[in-house]
Amino acid sequence: MNKKLQIVFPCAMSAVSLPFIVWDFLNQRVVTSMGMGWDMGAPVWPYQTPDILLRFLNAPAYFLAMPLANFLGLIGPAADFVIFPTILIWWWFLGLSLDHGLVKAASKWRWWIFVGLIVCAVLLLSTTVFVSVSAISWWFKYGGDFGIVNTLLTLRFLGPAVWCLALFLLFIIAARRVVVR
Repeated sequence: MNKKLQIVFPCAMSAVSLPFIVWDFLNQRVVTSMGMGWDMGAPVWPYQTPDILLRFLNAPAYFLAMPLANFLGLIGPAADFVIFPTILIWWWFLGLSLDHGLVKAASKWRWWIFVGLIVCAVLLLSTTVFVSVSAISWWFKYGGDFGIVNTLLTLRFLGPAVWCLALFLLFIIAARRVVVR
């Protein structure tokens, strides 16, 4: 059994995510020193950029970690103490799933697993469409150009849609494998 992805994914994403987390901590010092100096919050570039990129790259980990971070009262970069381990666990789990062939179904449960995978895939696809339509309508209303700020904000809005689409494809592949076996 080949176990490459369950090692490669967490290592690669920790190497990518850790600089963004450090950047976010450094930015937080500047934002804190400004106090109420920004009437509309910190500028997107450079102060919100690491958070946007982390959320785009690791949206499922954020989805899993933020309830715990909110429960513990962690806000801003302090939440990264919960989010970073969750990022590693998420990428390890994804690598493990891909290493072992997504799903293995016993013959008597095969159709129930197939139906469950299809239902999840349809929910993910509908979420993708809903979020994408919202992001595209925002783009036409407020964005309009390909500047760095509008691109980063669009990434913030489209991150969940991209991940839902990727997970939709994985669920469809898994459902197909359940039926073909």
